Amino acid sequence: MKRKIISIALIAGFAVGAYSQKTPAYKDAKLPVEQRVENLISLMTVEEKVEQLQSQLLFANDFDKRNYKVGHMRNKAHFIHSKGMASTVQCAEIINEDSRDALKASRLGIPVLQHGEALHVAIWGNATCFPQSISMAATFDDELYYRVAEAIAEETKAVGVRQVYAPVVNISRDPRWGRTEEGYGEDVLLNSRMGVAYTKALETGGVVASPKHYVDNYGDGGHDSYASNMSWRVLREVFLEPFRACIEEGGARSIMASYNSVDGVPASANHRLLNDILRNEWNFKGYVVSDYWGVNGVHNPHRVAGSYAEAQALCLEAGLDLELPGGYSDLLSLVKSGRVSEETLDKSLRRILTVKFELGLFENPFVDPKEADKIVRSKEHRELALEAARKVMTLLKNEGKILPLSDRNIKKIGVFGPAANVMSLGDYSGPSGSLKGELIEGNVTPYEGLKQRLQGKAEVVLHPGNTDVAGLAKTCDVAIFFAAIQEGEGEDRSILTLPKRNMKAAESLDHAMIVDTDKKPSFELDQEKMLDELVASGVKTIVVLQNGSVIDIRNWADKVDAILEAWYSGEQGGKAIAEALFGDINPGGRLPLTWARHAGQIPNYYYIKPSGRSYRYLDDDGKPLFPFGFGLSYTSFEYSDLVIPEKVNKDGDTKVRVTVKNTGTVKGDEVVQLYLHDELASVARPLKELKAFKRITLNPGESRQVELSLPYRSFGLWDKDLKFVVEPGVFKVMIAKDAENTVLEGSILIEN
Repeated sequence: MKRKIISIALIAGFAVGAYSQKTPAYKDAKLPVEQRVENLISLMTVEEKVEQLQSQLLFANDFDKRNYKVGHMRNKAHFIHSKGMASTVQCAEIINEDSRDALKASRLGIPVLQHGEALHVAIWGNATCFPQSISMAATFDDELYYRVAEAIAEETKAVGVRQVYAPVVNISRDPRWGRTEEGYGEDVLLNSRMGVAYTKALETGGVVASPKHYVDNYGDGGHDSYASNMSWRVLREVFLEPFRACIEEGGARSIMASYNSVDGVPASANHRLLNDILRNEWNFKGYVVSDYWGVNGVHNPHRVAGSYAEAQALCLEAGLDLELPGGYSDLLSLVKSGRVSEETLDKSLRRILTVKFELGLFENPFVDPKEADKIVRSKEHRELALEAARKVMTLLKNEGKILPLSDRNIKKIGVFGPAANVMSLGDYSGPSGSLKGELIEGNVTPYEGLKQRLQGKAEVVLHPGNTDVAGLAKTCDVAIFFAAIQEGEGEDRSILTLPKRNMKAAESLDHAMIVDTDKKPSFELDQEKMLDELVASGVKTIVVLQNGSVIDIRNWADKVDAILEAWYSGEQGGKAIAEALFGDINPGGRLPLTWARHAGQIPNYYYIKPSGRSYRYLDDDGKPLFPFGFGLSYTSFEYSDLVIPEKVNKDGDTKVRVTVKNTGTVKGDEVVQLYLHDELASVARPLKELKAFKRITLNPGESRQVELSLPYRSFGLWDKDLKFVVEPGVFKVMIAKDAENTVLEGSILIEN
């Protein structure tokens, strides 16, 4: 009997052993992620470990060069548009196919993580194109932005893309920087709140967000990726804060390191940034990726490594986990030679595998193309794109209340300018406008938007660009000029006036800025001269700006009757612009950056610290044309009854309340802004800082008490030893319409 029991036990043991060999722990979805990660690492060869830290990018004509063993792929759907628009189903199918082949190539069945771009639209196929980042910042509505990001996450995940390199939370204090449009402007709080909204929505939706570019991605003169000369105090107070918020509040599981050096050390190999601050202070558990070819930049141009291989070693040891897009090509030999330890390799590997398990890729590596087709460009998403486009509209000038226009009084409108009949979308828009001159169904240019809005009511005439400007204008009741600039990645500006040289139409799927509906050069005119001719004609002239940064408009701003800043308002921008011009909606956007009068005032941002002398120039008072937070409305608002607690709530948010009333005759949006100033501190503090905002909608005559929340951190500072503290003292509280227009103020006390 005893012998039988032993036999049964042995048989059971063999059975368990056989099962363990067939089904290792990492494949058991019921086990904790940490246990699955450790089990998988224990089974991997050094070669397989290195492959998980590598990535690949291929253009359509190079798909046959795919290395299916690497762990990360710039999804092929991003590049299949070279022969025309690709449907959602086609995009999902090609990503599925790539993921399937990658699984077959992996001995252990490790899934590939498909990544891509989704700054304001998922860059593949016919995904819904929302307003550009700077445009959404102008809404001052992070709740709306969260909904936009939710939609982008749904469309991204639907086709199998599970990581995107967004949002951009680089604060722009110099609008000459061509990538200003990709971020949220100059303010720390606005960048943080919008960045958190975008990051949290993506991560909640099952897509890894990668806030970028970490950190201070432009330098002197507004040059992209120049060395950062900012002190650690300014980095702490300004440039690092949005990244901290995206990690601690937004839950970002990835970060993209920037190209530039910080304090002399390239960001991709900067131990202080990638470990001391990111992981030790902020408790970041995710993984860091390089900007494209950023690791090689440590060798050349930065020249802090004698070779590309040595640069790879420095970056990995500093905490850069994944190199894009080629991917740590010398890492295997570095490990085998002993230059990089396998322990260092495993640290990065754990971070990456953890995210792959969390995403559920081991259980569900594929998507349903038919289901994806129902999600992408759904009616709800297109309606949301229109809602967002409406909310970005920012009114800068309205002389004699010429706006809104009346379709009862106007019978003929002249439409002029280089951006009148094109889709002005902004950087990183992909094929959203089109590639062959045909817009995606439902998208309209401003000219088409006006024609649709005024169908049967007024004639809309498009100036062809090669005929007399004033002659056509004199036959119209009003002239609308659609201006445009050239900006974007690699397109920093030194001259901020409206350009008069030819400007390119979309040439890159990745960085399309203007999508021309007839594929002809869009900019063949002197825009300022054209504006002078319109004004000289005597016709009422309205300018609509479609841009992502400051323009020097001093030569003509006083001459025209109205200026509407429409930003890059997405696929529904043409319709929203027409609605704003005719009062179907009331512009409620606000400037997310200080609008300098000219380049000589730059940098010009509102939260400056006290000067030992003056704030003016010899020939200029130093004041901007429009302050941060500025925006007009078709109605008016009155503030009253400011309620401030006597003391700060250390255990929660401090609540400040103010009553706002719509004293005009039409419905409108107001952005209530709260600024603080530390009256006495251990270090010099800004004259004012935005610490809370809320956008509200009020009907004529309606009043509402608005509650603004101030987290305890709002009162903090970095002291003389660069430690974050909240010091006792008195803070001035300012309720304002913009950074220069305070309407109510009081004070609040912080005690020990």
